[in-house]
Amino acid sequence: MGDGRRVTHGRHSHETLSVGVITGGRSSYGNGAHAEVVDSGVIVIMNPGDVHVCNAIDDGAWSYLMFYLDPHWMGRVQCELRGEGSAAFRPYATAALRSPALAAAGAQLFAELTDSDNDRFRREMGVTDFAGLLDAVLAPGPTAGGDSVKTERAARHIDMLFAKTLRLDELCAIANLSGSYLIRAFKRRYGVAPHEYQTNRRIQFAKARLRERIPLAQVALEAGFADQAHFQRIFKRLTAATPGQYRG
Repeated sequence: MGDGRRVTHGRHSHETLSVGVITGGRSSYGNGAHAEVVDSGVIVIMNPGDVHVCNAIDDGAWSYLMFYLDPHWMGRVQCELRGEGSAAFRPYATAALRSPALAAAGAQLFAELTDSDNDRFRREMGVTDFAGLLDAVLAPGPTAGGDSVKTERAARHIDMLFAKTLRLDELCAIANLSGSYLIRAFKRRYGVAPHEYQTNRRIQFAKARLRERIPLAQVALEAGFADQAHFQRIFKRLTAATPGQYRG
């Protein structure tokens, strides 16, 4: 996350697919021959090697989030979502667009990546989900559908191992789907991403154990939380009550 007044850039490029989310203020943006003024809610997209520049206007305040995605990995995401044979990265033709969905997803991803409560599974899911949404917005194609049996296999796996540390590639193997495709299909089937489904399963289990008057520290451990403080934060966020208040 950056404050655009603190750094003045010259025209430069990156080896990555660079995606910026303008979160406040206004700035000038140039990408090759493209030039415009961008403000809050605008997404800027720089393909690998694109020479670009983005600076404050008259030293005015502006802020942004930046994500740098490996183009080889993103090429595989594109291939999986579009059903195309080559995994080579396909540059995007759009240099900037206003997309509330992408802006919200970028803010959510930043929060997930910087939240110390989140484990690798949740962060990995967040990045993969954002990449899938990015490609769907910039190069819309067929939606993930018709894979309810496969996503249900992934859900049953989470049901059995909800207290364990899971990995995205583990669920992909169970469902026989790619990461981006699995997340989109799972959200269509259950309304939440797999990591959110797992968290809710943990809370459901914890509620049952709390009703049995099990000590909080033991419930936190059995449900798969790192410690009691982590358990209490997540429990209150999802139920609007602390575990002690819920138990009564």
